[in-house]
Amino acid sequence: MKFSMNGFRRELSNNVEELREAVLQSVTGELYDEDHLVEVVNKIITQSNVINCVYNPDVPEFQELDLEVEHLELVK
Repeated sequence: MKFSMNGFRRELSNNVEELREAVLQSVTGELYDEDHLVEVVNKIITQSNVINCVYNPDVPEFQELDLEVEHLELVK
């Protein structure tokens, strides 16, 4: 299986930028959508969970990690 690290990094950077904007709106008191904020956080959590499964069995310093962050759920 091939994994595009460049594509992953681009998508991660886009999602971090989106999160940055949502948090900035939140802390400055601008109108923001809580559901959108949770959605963006969950995108990044998913990416973190995915990257922890990428490994190279021939490289001891790059093994699969048994780490998983639970998605954020907004209780209303």
